[in-house]
Amino acid sequence: MSGVEDHGLDLSGPSPELRIGTPERRAAEDALEIHLSEKRLDSDEFDRRVEACEQASNQAELLRIFADLPTPHPEMPSSAASPAEFEGDVPPIAVAGCLTLGLGLPVAIVLGWVYGTWWALAVPVAATVAMAYIEHLRKPPRSPVEGSDPQPSD
Repeated sequence: MSGVEDHGLDLSGPSPELRIGTPERRAAEDALEIHLSEKRLDSDEFDRRVEACEQASNQAELLRIFADLPTPHPEMPSSAASPAEFEGDVPPIAVAGCLTLGLGLPVAIVLGWVYGTWWALAVPVAATVAMAYIEHLRKPPRSPVEGSDPQPSD
């Protein structure tokens, strides 16, 4: 590893063989720049460690570069997704819409069959559409993607 030894860094954490990419390498280089600015590394050692960052292919190799340095170290993604990552995936309005349709439609069908009030089918559908529209109004409009062509005017 080009002069950088392993000084007992605990690599028993989550999957040290997990592959890394450019974002992890850039985070490591940023951390090394902090160490350089705080005079923990001289410019030659900094250059060797940056080169080692570029050559690293997994988390263990990248973390080994920081074995003899105090924090900051680059943050590594865990191998398993945490529950917090999935928490925000489904917007609450989608859950409400699914519940409205999932519970409201069977009730409306029973009411329509038993009492002949088929118009009741429109209630859960209209409620879901109204919730989706209100949520659409609450969100700010998207800004156009940089570099995309504006809408052609007719």
